[in-house]
Amino acid sequence: MSLNVRRHSTAERRVAVAAFPLALAALMVVLVCGAFGGAWLWPWVLLIGTGLISLGRFALAGRMSTTESVECGLLAAVAALALTDVSRGLASPLLYLLGAGYVLALPVTRGVPLIGAMLGLDIGMTLARSGTLLVPAAHAGFTILFAALYHALLGARLAAARKAEGEAVKNRIAEAEQSARELRLVATAEEGGERHLLAGVAEVEEVLRGTLAVAEAALKPHAVAIFLLSPDGESLRLRECSSQEDGLFRGPLSSKEGALGAVVSAGRPVRLDSEGPALSYYEGAPRVSSFCGVPLAERGGGPVLGALIADREAPFSSDDERVLVALAAEAVRAIDAERLLGAVRKEKEEKARFFKALEELNRTTTLAQAAETAVLQARRMCPALDLCAVTLSDSVNGRVRHRVLAVDGDAAQVLRDLSFADNAGLVSNVVKLGAPLPGRTLSAMDRVVIFDNATVVRGLASLKIFPLRAGQDTVGALVCGSRTRDALPESSQKELSMLALQAAEALVRTRLYDQTEKLATTDGLTGLLNRRTLNAQLLARLREAQRYRRPLAFLLLDVDHFKKVNDTYGHPAGDAVLKGVALIAQKQARETDLVARYGGEEMALVLPETDLRGALVIAERVRAACAAQSYATEQGSVKVTLSVGVSSWESGTLAVTPEELLETADRALYRAKQGGRNRVEGPRAKAAA
Repeated sequence: MSLNVRRHSTAERRVAVAAFPLALAALMVVLVCGAFGGAWLWPWVLLIGTGLISLGRFALAGRMSTTESVECGLLAAVAALALTDVSRGLASPLLYLLGAGYVLALPVTRGVPLIGAMLGLDIGMTLARSGTLLVPAAHAGFTILFAALYHALLGARLAAARKAEGEAVKNRIAEAEQSARELRLVATAEEGGERHLLAGVAEVEEVLRGTLAVAEAALKPHAVAIFLLSPDGESLRLRECSSQEDGLFRGPLSSKEGALGAVVSAGRPVRLDSEGPALSYYEGAPRVSSFCGVPLAERGGGPVLGALIADREAPFSSDDERVLVALAAEAVRAIDAERLLGAVRKEKEEKARFFKALEELNRTTTLAQAAETAVLQARRMCPALDLCAVTLSDSVNGRVRHRVLAVDGDAAQVLRDLSFADNAGLVSNVVKLGAPLPGRTLSAMDRVVIFDNATVVRGLASLKIFPLRAGQDTVGALVCGSRTRDALPESSQKELSMLALQAAEALVRTRLYDQTEKLATTDGLTGLLNRRTLNAQLLARLREAQRYRRPLAFLLLDVDHFKKVNDTYGHPAGDAVLKGVALIAQKQARETDLVARYGGEEMALVLPETDLRGALVIAERVRAACAAQSYATEQGSVKVTLSVGVSSWESGTLAVTPEELLETADRALYRAKQGGRNRVEGPRAKAAA
């Protein structure tokens, strides 16, 4: 029983879902057949009924899906074409309006297909009646043209509105920045800085307006206003006012003229009676003659920010002056409070940037990573930088040499991987002195030697180079430059100096890490890979060769009569011989080959992409180079020879293990020793010396 009920409800749902598309299809057929142009009533009943179904679906669903919106669009197209058919073309403008509406209100993926369907119905109607395409072609052209123009016009208006809104926002931010400079508030360019700046300026403006309201109620002035002094102290600008007329001049006004200038210059209250001409802040002749102004000055004899003034016809008393002084003090207190909040916010942001930089530097594991991270963090701390580079200093055979580890900016292509000897340039002097340079602004910046004489960086207007000091040592330099003259203020230099300290610690740590890793993987005497690393690398290279079916060869080298060298010339001479043989093996090997000290006087080479024939050629080349070389010792020059055993794996042979390669090469080496030494032996063939 329940199963039958479920089937019945499912069938009902399917009918409900299919009812609207079926009715819409029937309407399209009726429209093409021309039933709307006759005297029959039933097509209109069908159209109205379908419209009511659509409204009902929308009312029940609350919002239409993509399919439902397309169906409703087709219904609107049928209605418009039906009215056009009844009016014998008089209602054709409905097509254009409907097409414009589709283009404007719907996404392109829906609007264009709906316009196409509407034009297709129009073509079908015309062909069913007259068989000519002139009328529907005209309709199509006008519909597309009207829709495109309507969309373009409205799009242009929207673009203009967005642009105007953007300009208004920029102007508001610019005004807020100017007010912040005049109020000596701290502006920040960090994320959310504009919001904080606007909020701070709005808060101070609210306090200033409240100050004027109290002064107006207490003094009954003709005008009461607050003028702010420009940061350079040369001019005044009207910030807030309450006046009985609109004749106040907004500025800029000279800070040294008139009654207003006297208040700012003297830094104390000024009262004037019958001095109308001295009121220079009116655009025309002032209607009042009495003036009282007090400076907006920071407590403790701080700088003057501006003036609070009032004027009227009746003279001002000393009590009126005290009222203005108290109100001015409250206004300055509000400015100081907002400035303190700004300073706290800026300090918080600086600490956040510093800890972020410290966190990123602590994550680095290589010298390159540490240097690149330092450059990235410096650019974040000071976005105005056009050049930022990190150099590292090394001492090779007692000579200091500098190299650029990371660089970003206009001169990156020139400075990347630059290496230069110690010289009289700024970077070398910063490392020598351990202090930032230059100490003052340089006028002829293009002639300044920053790195070396052969490297010229042009176009910089400001430059500061910070030492990378770790303890008592200076390991490098942080170079910061900009094309803007004031791009490196004291606050930015302080942050960059702290960053340089942390970058130096990161460079020292990663360099020690590199050295430790090198000691763990290389032989201390020869600088070749050690036995443990050789075993791991041979296994990896052999697996790779077998996976991709590429050849691989292995050479085992042994210095002939090495014990005799040690017994005759001493162990230091033996060490010198081993170093020389290792250097020859490295020079004769290719970049992709691995050279390792196998143990004692034995060395090994792993040759990827090399078959047995190629391995024998390389082995012979190493043997011949060693036989031709002499090695200087304290007892004189020494010449030695090599015996070489060769093994290989090639595609088509049985898979072997690293141990089998080593054993095969060792047997070949034994045959070379037994055959008279100073020769190369392979697993099957011999190569005479």
